[in-house]
Amino acid sequence: MFACAVAHAVTVRLTIYDDGLSCPAGCDAHVVFHKEMNGTEFSHLPQTTSSPFSKCVAGAVCRLCLESGGKQCLEAMYRGGGPTVMTFDFTPRFYQTACASIPAQPLLARKCSELAKAAAKLEGHKNCISEPKSEGCKNLIDQAVAARRADRVEYLQCKSIGEAAYNKTKAEAQQRSNRCAYELRGTGGPNSKGTTWKRLLPGACRDGTLVGRDGLDCCAGLTVVDGPLGLECAHFYPK
Repeated sequence: MFACAVAHAVTVRLTIYDDGLSCPAGCDAHVVFHKEMNGTEFSHLPQTTSSPFSKCVAGAVCRLCLESGGKQCLEAMYRGGGPTVMTFDFTPRFYQTACASIPAQPLLARKCSELAKAAAKLEGHKNCISEPKSEGCKNLIDQAVAARRADRVEYLQCKSIGEAAYNKTKAEAQQRSNRCAYELRGTGGPNSKGTTWKRLLPGACRDGTLVGRDGLDCCAGLTVVDGPLGLECAHFYPK
């Protein structure tokens, strides 16, 4: 499905994610993507720059091509499976490094510009995550931290005994999935496209971060991270 014998170039979608304690390697600078992309012209071992391509290995550097035909390529640490096909999901730390200067890849450069513009929209807003005791923030943050603390107990118990054993002791609404970080029954959405999702649970967010409005990501109190997440983190930045 990845052969590109058409006249028009095919490009990969670039996204950003941070799902807290579930994010591999402490959410260092890395990429995750759908398993069907691995070993294709878009993602393969750096040593194989032409077909047949070898698959990237989790925990090792992977060659990523953002455009068909071996164009707009770069290398990044690969940490395993991720979102839908034809999407490269990078961590905030990756973008912080990649966007420190203008990237050579036009698609990535455009993404960096989009992230900067999104972060700029939070200028002049109060940052409740970094200033939790300020006026208008205390109750909001106290509730979010309490939810994280209470759910962290459940998260750690699930990690300790395993999802299968944990879920046997819980009602369906309390069962967990995706390495214990997400709910098992998807209650997120639906969005404008009718899509539903499994919510990221508050206990899975690292200390200093808080789960977003829709359970999609952890909000970090850094505009470069939270701005691009839009409404997911906006309530932590009141005007």
